[in-house]
Amino acid sequence: MKLITLPKPVQGFQTQELAGEVVLLHPTSAVILHLNPTGALVWQLCDGIRSVTEIIILLSDAYPESRKQIEADVPQIIAQFAAQGALFKE
Repeated sequence: MKLITLPKPVQGFQTQELAGEVVLLHPTSAVILHLNPTGALVWQLCDGIRSVTEIIILLSDAYPESRKQIEADVPQIIAQFAAQGALFKE
């Protein structure tokens, strides 16, 4: 599988908070993803301008004690978003 370098959301996805959970949904494609706090942060940073590396750096700077986990988690989260059709696959 090709890695996404500049994650860009597919148009139409919306985030909503429901009962304390962040949900990512696309009203016409019936895709619904439940996001944990890390996934919600990553989603907010996926704008088609920031690279995966830049997203990792931003989160690692904000949470330096979790740097290793962030480096492992961010590419996996982005791959999951792409597999679910929420991000354009390059």
